[in-house]
Amino acid sequence: MAALLFKVGLLTLKTAAKPLASRFEKLVLNHPVWRARVIEMAQLVHKMEVKITRGAEGRTGKAFVADMTEERALDLASKFVSEGFLYGMGVALVAVELQRKNKEDSAKKAKDAADKQAIRDLHERHLQAEKDLRAELRTMSGQLHGLDERLLGMDARLQFMEEQMGRRRGWLPSFGGGGG
Repeated sequence: MAALLFKVGLLTLKTAAKPLASRFEKLVLNHPVWRARVIEMAQLVHKMEVKITRGAEGRTGKAFVADMTEERALDLASKFVSEGFLYGMGVALVAVELQRKNKEDSAKKAKDAADKQAIRDLHERHLQAEKDLRAELRTMSGQLHGLDERLLGMDARLQFMEEQMGRRRGWLPSFGGGGG
């Protein structure tokens, strides 16, 4: 939703740029100091335009480029100021959009990095749990082996006792329980 509002705001600024450029143009052309500067700039632009045109046509050598009349210079200056304002607004809008996009990208990268770190941490916990379980398994295996040894020892003693009891039954039939 915020991105939509941002885009609508940029579109509104872009749409308002032309009337704003017109007002800016009038302000600059009515200001005495700025008026003189933009007329100078228009004369320079005119001279560069003539030189570029002559170079493109293949003409060489220096040529005298007369200054424009003040009316033509004001016309060119007004176009220059207006287009410069529109260009500046366009650059500003692109810069703002780029900054917003970079902010989104850095937030996404930070989230991805946090997710990857969480996965690494979970993996480390699982590895540690596996290591702990293997150690516990070795301990239990050792205990089971010890119990197995004790059981074998008890079986051997029980068998020995049964053998002893069987021998006694033979010479004491009344205590054997089955005398026979």
